[in-house]
Amino acid sequence: MAVTRRDDLLRALAARVLLFRTNMDAAAVLAPEALGMARELMRHVPDPSADLEAVLTLADLHRCRSVLLGDEEGREDAAIATALERYAGQRQTRPDPGAAAEGARLAALHERARESLMAAERLRDRGRLDHAIRDCEAAVNGTPVHIRPLRASALALQGTALRLRYEREGRSEDLDAAVTALREAEAAAGTGHPERSLVLSALCAALRERYERRGALDDVMDAVRIGRAAVEEGGTEDRGGRLHNLGLALRQRYERTGDAKDLVAALAAHREAVALTPPGHRDHALLQQGLANALRVQHERTAADADLRARDDALEAAVEAAEREAAVEAAEREAAVRAAEREAGAEAASRHATGTEDGGGTPGKPSRAGALLNLAVALTERYRLTGDARDADRAERLLRTAADTLPSGHPLYAGLQYQLGLVLAARGRPEARTALRDAALHPAAAPLTRLRAAHAWGWDAMTARRPEEAATAYGHALAQLPALASRHLPLADAERALAESRGIAGEAAACALAAGDPALALRLLESGRGLLLGQGLGHHDDLARLRVQDPRTADRLARLRTRLDTEGAADSRDGVAAAEERRASASEWDRTLAAVRRLDGFEDFMLPPDTDRLLTEGADGPVVLVNVSRFRCDALAITAGGLRAIPLPRLQLSEVADRTTVFLTALERLRAADGDDDLMAGPAAEDEIDAHLGWLWDTITGPVLDALGITETPAGDPPPRVWWIPTGPLAFLPLHAAGHHRAADGRTVLDRTVPSYAPTVRALAAGRRPAPASPPSYLVVAVPEAPGARPLPGAAGEGVAVAGALPGALLLSGEAATRDAVVSALADRTWLHFSGHGTSEPLTAVGSRLLVHDHLDHPLTVAGLSRLDLSGAELAYLSACGTARSGFTAMDEGLHLAGGLQLAGFRHVVGTLWEIDDTMSVRIAEQVYTGLGAPRPVADRAPYAVREAVRGVRDRYPLTPSLWAAHIHVGP
Repeated sequence: MAVTRRDDLLRALAARVLLFRTNMDAAAVLAPEALGMARELMRHVPDPSADLEAVLTLADLHRCRSVLLGDEEGREDAAIATALERYAGQRQTRPDPGAAAEGARLAALHERARESLMAAERLRDRGRLDHAIRDCEAAVNGTPVHIRPLRASALALQGTALRLRYEREGRSEDLDAAVTALREAEAAAGTGHPERSLVLSALCAALRERYERRGALDDVMDAVRIGRAAVEEGGTEDRGGRLHNLGLALRQRYERTGDAKDLVAALAAHREAVALTPPGHRDHALLQQGLANALRVQHERTAADADLRARDDALEAAVEAAEREAAVEAAEREAAVRAAEREAGAEAASRHATGTEDGGGTPGKPSRAGALLNLAVALTERYRLTGDARDADRAERLLRTAADTLPSGHPLYAGLQYQLGLVLAARGRPEARTALRDAALHPAAAPLTRLRAAHAWGWDAMTARRPEEAATAYGHALAQLPALASRHLPLADAERALAESRGIAGEAAACALAAGDPALALRLLESGRGLLLGQGLGHHDDLARLRVQDPRTADRLARLRTRLDTEGAADSRDGVAAAEERRASASEWDRTLAAVRRLDGFEDFMLPPDTDRLLTEGADGPVVLVNVSRFRCDALAITAGGLRAIPLPRLQLSEVADRTTVFLTALERLRAADGDDDLMAGPAAEDEIDAHLGWLWDTITGPVLDALGITETPAGDPPPRVWWIPTGPLAFLPLHAAGHHRAADGRTVLDRTVPSYAPTVRALAAGRRPAPASPPSYLVVAVPEAPGARPLPGAAGEGVAVAGALPGALLLSGEAATRDAVVSALADRTWLHFSGHGTSEPLTAVGSRLLVHDHLDHPLTVAGLSRLDLSGAELAYLSACGTARSGFTAMDEGLHLAGGLQLAGFRHVVGTLWEIDDTMSVRIAEQVYTGLGAPRPVADRAPYAVREAVRGVRDRYPLTPSLWAAHIHVGP
């Protein structure tokens, strides 16, 4: 049955009456909104004799008002209530003693919960807060579900208490539970509930905090929606606080999406909030901080000096208000001490002096500490720009003062120590590392705070020439990455979260190498790269092993993984529900994994292989990790004889970054040169690419191969296999094609070796599972004309030729090559050949896609490919442009189309680093399949077949490396 406006009004008025009767909330029935709702309800009841429920609800409202207003002011309400009761035949109704007892019980439960929460907010005592949470839980459990308005109030108390514990202790499970309770409160309250705007504002704040911790886009989108509703639906009371919450959410969304309208709206909300809370208001300091932070972001966007001055003024006002509030509270505590001395002696006085009745804590004011912290951040920024030591001195004083106001276990304490460490480090003070270490190891700090603090600690230790300490610090930083990119997040959000860690793994490995520990360097590199890829690689085998011993648990994990791989819309109600389900599934996944790892023989279930296992991966040929960092650059080579560190003194990170930009620009010039009148543009760009290939040989691959004893092109015997694992911006450059090709003297990687790539050593190990015993089956997809993309005339012919060379191949071509058709066909095919366009998204690599026929409506993305379970898949050949190019956001993650197919289960992937000529693509594909042994191709021949095909084209077109240097093999 549809809910009508009459139903909404009736429920809202009943809620107000119930809140007054259970909690003595006078505003619930005296507020002007209550009478407005009553009048509107009567307009929706055309025949009162047929709707006695509405009549009695109105009578209850006016009776409650008459009690509160007294005989004189309440005379009119009493008369209305009496008339309505007579109309409904209620004049002689006797009171129900059972109902009265039930009302008293509920009132006691709710009053106890409110008082416990107020005491916990006032006094920093863990025992009191836990007691308050239990009381709130009792109020929720003790309130019948059908009394929705009162249950909404109990859930709101519970959500507030859980959020308070999160803010004090930093436990993410408390924040998740708070969001769940507040969402239930919102649903139970409905429209018109007197506390609805408070519930909405609290939910907005909890979602904001969860976004700050995890970075899920759906949280900040929902926070804005709910924050707006809180402002629009609430009255004048605490409007400033609701505007502040909305402004924070809008600013966060601007920082995520870049939509300038959000920043404009955020500034407007914060300015109105400050105007509504003048100096002396309890929230003035907090609201000034919100305005200051929005002005900081505005200054970053516009560089306007006026914004910077306004920000500084707001911060000074916030600190002044916070100090004034602290002085008032100190005076109140002093008065309480004197009163206690007179009434109960020294022991009671001591309890009042500490702000707690049982000595269990101090009153710590996070709002004051936050104001001091924000001003200190601004002063530190100004010190770095101007070098004025007075700013640094004041920043240090403010931070130390703020730290003194909080217990050391408070999550904000870690932020204070982190900022203090930055100030001290900027001044070259050795105690900076102590502050940064304290922040990095703080148990209640958010993972991002710990990561930033550990990174700064490691950097400061390394600049002080303490590489052992630096490696330890960087290890702590990398330990935060699993929490930042957990399964609680959709893949795109996890990729963005890892952007914060860009380059940290390389710096960590450099510190370990400086400390003389190559094994530690390898372990740090592997722990800090390919995290998202590693969440799925090798797990097929682990699940199969578990299924033998515990099939029910294995099936549960498989179902959870499928559920976690489903992403919902971020700004819809369905998306909200999907996000909450995802978090619940992620928590269940974590609990189930922990239970499996307690089983004998499953201690390493779904965990990365240890270093000793990784060191065995060099048995079939060297595995070379090329590490670039600001400290130093080296290669780590895993060989049959062990692990070797090969210094690369001529390699500099800054030059790699510059050359990457120039190299990619040259490729773009080649694309633009098609049809250009400048006949020299193409050859000039080819010369530039060739020069980069020579530089890669001289600085990286040549020295590495020489150190490994691979000094010439083998005669007769197959060349040795070498796997390359580039890090950082090297992922964009063709190490496999490095060399002096035009000299034709054998100084090239292609001539001396059979080169392959791997995202990580773990990924290589996962791909070395035994080939399936069942015969191969083939899927060929050809999309010569994808909507919105330039035609590829050769794609259709390539698809027909490849399908004809592979017995029993299924060919999906043109309009038949839709996303769903391709995904469905992949379920029972072990080989894939795709001929068509591929796109690389530089900022969101998981959005890179193969352009199937319906890609505009149903894209086949990295995220979508990675969700497939193709554990028996053998080889994917992507004859498309840029299918193995990483994104800039998380370049160490291997998040490209080739990586997505590896994650889905393909052992071997042939892809390209950039767009290639259509005709040449067909020719190389034909030669590769010949090398594979078509019509009975063998996947393990892929690296040899790709090498021979590329060398054949190179030998014919040595002056045009763009034609042949793009093709690569990824896998074992």
